Parts: sequence; structure tokens; C-alpha cells
Amino acid sequence: MKRIFKYLMMMVLASATMFYSCETMELEDLASPNSLSPDLADADLLLNNIQIAFLGAMQDMQYNGASLGRISYMGGRVYYNNFGSGTISSAWYQLYASIMPDIAAIEGLNGEDNLLAFHVGISKAMAAHIMMGIVDSVGDIPWAEANNPNEYPSPSVSDDAEVYAAAMAMLDEAQGYLDASGGGSDMFFGGSTSSWTKYINTLKMRSALTQGNYSAVLAQTNVIETAADDMQFNYGTQELQPDTRHPWYQSDYTTSGANIYQSSWLMDLMDGETDDWHDVTEADHLAGNHPVNDPRRRYYFYRQTWNTPGNSSMLYYDRTDDGVLNPTIEMYPYDWNVPDYTANGETLQCSLQDQPFHLEFTADGSTMYGDGRWCSNFLGYWGRHHGNDEGTPPDGFTRTATGVYPSAGSYDNMPDIGGTDGVAWQGASVEFNPGQVWQGNGGGGQGMWPVYLSSYVKFMKAEAALASGDAAMAATYMEAGMNESITKVMSFSAVDAEADASMFPTSGMVSAFVADVMAQFNAAPTTSGLDGLGWPVEKDKMDILGEQYFVAMYGGANDAWNFIRRTGHPRTLSRGLMDNTESGPFPRTGTYPSSEISANPNILQRQDNSTTVFWDSGVTNPSN
Repeated sequence: MKRIFKYLMMMVLASATMFYSCETMELEDLASPNSLSPDLADADLLLNNIQIAFLGAMQDMQYNGASLGRISYMGGRVYYNNFGSGTISSAWYQLYASIMPDIAAIEGLNGEDNLLAFHVGISKAMAAHIMMGIVDSVGDIPWAEANNPNEYPSPSVSDDAEVYAAAMAMLDEAQGYLDASGGGSDMFFGGSTSSWTKYINTLKMRSALTQGNYSAVLAQTNVIETAADDMQFNYGTQELQPDTRHPWYQSDYTTSGANIYQSSWLMDLMDGETDDWHDVTEADHLAGNHPVNDPRRRYYFYRQTWNTPGNSSMLYYDRTDDGVLNPTIEMYPYDWNVPDYTANGETLQCSLQDQPFHLEFTADGSTMYGDGRWCSNFLGYWGRHHGNDEGTPPDGFTRTATGVYPSAGSYDNMPDIGGTDGVAWQGASVEFNPGQVWQGNGGGGQGMWPVYLSSYVKFMKAEAALASGDAAMAATYMEAGMNESITKVMSFSAVDAEADASMFPTSGMVSAFVADVMAQFNAAPTTSGLDGLGWPVEKDKMDILGEQYFVAMYGGANDAWNFIRRTGHPRTLSRGLMDNTESGPFPRTGTYPSSEISANPNILQRQDNSTTVFWDSGVTNPSN
């Protein structure tokens, strides 16, 4: 099994990239090396191919959720162009042209003795997950006719609700096969039938939540509940033949610098309030009472510079010019308001531009301390705003890179507040000293790709409880989800051998952060109105829950798009650089793969993103 897996990795894994997959395949084009005839097929080889195909499909769909949820950066400004014919082309290909034919081949080999029950069971579970995800993305899809290409070479679409029901039936089939099996070997759970059962039950809970059956969500048991149950794919450190490193690491830790832009909205949410950082008193600094901010930020993001052009950072200032900071009189940070000094049109064009009119006086707009997150972020966090379609400047060694979680890059050791050049405090340098990314740095790419984590499940139950009117139960699940997410993220402290342990969040910092968020949640109203610019006058409970759910989903995020369409929250998401009249409405669905449209006359392409999935009640989020 291990030799077969290594062979497959050489053929397939190197082509799996961070959400970049654009491969398409006509639905009826099944004459591929993956679709071996039963007399030639090897069941283990087929199962491994199904698992690799499943991972690729999940990465494809997770890109949509992450970019629409502002968990990752979305580059194009016009939604229809972004979520047109490539919305789920890779997932479509993996399901129809790879996974389903391979499942049929394994079933053909299974025989009356049911010796391949484990293979069939876990394969059907993964297929059902992809089926639901594709329905969520485009609505009606071929199903009833799709598995009989001889009779239906151009299959028509089935009703999306019927496909969801078929996915649920397939999950029941999967469980039946697992119950009949004695276990096996796989890439996600090490052959544990109990773990696969929890995954199946979690998918059933996901289906219930998507369709608004909150009582079923809260009643569902034996789901992914602890980190030991987490469904994730683990990567290696090998660079060539094949490259087994995390795809984000492959993109960001190169000899030419980082290639991924991080989401300005997510970094802004996690680095705390700018005013809090600027208003910390000398006494607070001496006591170590710094602003409450997310303890996961140094794990998610690796800063390559201390300041983003046109924005500000904090400096300790040598007031006496003697080269030494005296903590008695000089600990108060000098608030260096840098926009007038550090704007740089070559590396960050927007630092020389006026903010878009529709973002003025909003959370996306400029502040007294800099250009605001529409252009850049405070404290050296250098990403891009939702809908920024500018070209790529020479910023590979200055933009913020993926960190140690989940891609096994570098842990961010840079101080948040540094000293002026040559200044030291109590004999220790407090200068900003970030290092640039480079091939082999950090954990070498031996990270993981989250598919379903226990923290996600807690947030799903929190949403169901809040939607059912039980805010106290929602708070309990939400707090558990936050703690589980933080614990998992902080377990990556050991991945980077050069991580500075003095920079790790303490238990007190974690407790203070969770307590602060939960206090906000408990004090927030159940609902709140919008101001004249379409922003909430104050965050309501679902806004806060949604923000924390999205933070926990970093690295995966398939369900963020569903959450937005299902709840209309969080309403605090960044607005695009274009307003709604230019970007078009927020997508309710994407469109079908162009290759399928050209090959199948029974599927008509949509001309917009406004078609709703059967479970979509049409609730809107004010962000565009």
C-alpha cells in the first residue's frame, strides 16, 4: 500500500496546487488511466487515486468559500468573471471522470465475500461530500442519468434537492459497508472505521444545518468531536520527484519570495484594534498589558517587513538620543504615523492613491494612522483587499506570507513594537528584525490540509443553537470551538525549529482573548440594524460567531460560502474595491464548467450568479 501511495504521489500530488486547479474534463469522457477495467484494476491503487482526487476536489471548492468569505484574498473585481466556468471545474472532473468510475471498478472487484467493504465504504463517503459541495456551488447537476453513459451520453441535470438526497443515501450505503468491514488503510484516518463513521455523521449534520434543520444538528452524536478525530491530509518535506510539501509552502517559500496575498480583512480582524495599540499607556507597557488580539495570528501569518507602505507601526523611541531606552521614562511607544514618509508606489501602488469613495467612513477606509485595510494593514501585515485586481509588483520579499499553520512555513518572531535603529532596552535589542522567506525555511512544508476539524463542528452546533434561540448553548459551543482551534494551531509551535518560544502566546493571553470575545458575544444583541452605509450599527451575536468561525476555518473554509448565504452574516466582511453596481451581486451560485457546456447540449450555461440552490432562502449579506 505504501509503495502504491508513493507511486501515486509522484504522478498526482505534484500537480495539486493551492486552489489553482483549472483542469476540466467532459462528464462523459471516462476513457482515462484512472478508469481501469476491473480485470486490470488494483483496488488499493484505485482507492489511493480516489483519496487524492477527493483532496483535489476539496481544495477546489474550499477556494470558493475562502475567497468569498474573505478568509483568503479574491483577486478579480467582477464576481461573474471570478465565479464563471471555472468555479468547480476540478471538483466536477474529479467526481464524474475519476471517483465514480473508480468506485464502480472497486465494486466490481468486491465480490460476494465483500472483501473490499472498507474501500467501497470510505470511497462512497468522500463521493457524497463532493456531491453536496458541487450542488452547493452550482445547484442542479447531472446525477440520475450521469452513471449510465451508454444510455445517456449527454445526461440532463437532476434537481439539486434530489442529488442531496442521493448523497444522504450514499452515506448510509457507506456506513453499511464500513460496518461490514474489518478496517483497512487510508490517508486520512489510518484505517479507523470509527473515525470514518464520525466523518459520515458529521456530513449528515452538515446536510441538516445547510437545510435549516437545527434540531437534527443539535441531536446528532458520534461526530468529529476532538482533535484526534480531525480529518486532514498531512504533507511531507520532499521537494522533488514528487514535491510532497504543502501547496501554500510551495508557493510562498521560494528563492523569488512569496507568491500568495493574504486577506487584509482576516489580518485586520486578528491583529486587534488599531486604536487600542496606539492608546496603550506607559504603565500598561511596563506591566505587559498589551492589547487583546488573536493568539493565532503569528501562526497564520509570517511578516517579512515591519511596516506596510502608507500605514503605521509602533516604535519605542530613544528620547534622550543616548542609544539606550530607559524603561522608567522611555517605555511609552512613539506613535510614528508613517503615511507621509513610507508611501511607495512601486511596491504598493494604492499607498499613493485616494481611497475608493464608497469605502470612506467605513471599517475598510483610511484612519488617522494610515491608509486603512482597503490598501494595507497596521503593524507590517501586508496583504490585499477583496477585489484588488492590480498587477504583481516587486513585493515577494515584503508581503506577508503563509505561516507555520497549516502549511509549515515560518513562525512570526518579529516584535510588534520595535526600537529605532541601534536602540536597545535593558541590553536587549528591540529592533524590528524580520527575515525573508526562502526555500526550506520554517517547517519545510510538512503541514496539513484541513478537511473537517472538531472546531468546525462546534461552530456548526453554535450556529444551530443560536438560530434556535438558545444563546447560552450557542456561547458554550462557540467558546469550545475557539479553544479547540487555538489549541490545534498552537500545537504547530514545534514545527519551526527557529520559532522563538518567548513569542508564543501564554495561557493568560489565550484566556484573555477568549474571554474578551465571549464577553462581546454575550453582550451583543440578537439582531442589530445597518447604518446608512450598510454596515451594522453594532455587531450582533451571529456577526461575532461568524467572524470566529471564519478565523477557525483558515486553511480550509469550504463552508464559509454556505454560512454567508444561509445566515447573511458576518455583516462585517470587507466590501470590494468596486461597489455593487460594478462588481455585480454576491454569487448565490457559480456556473457550470465550460468544457461540459461545450460537450453536453442538455446543460445550459447561466448568464449570471443569481440562481439559488434549493436550500437557499435568499437572505442577503450587505457586503458585496
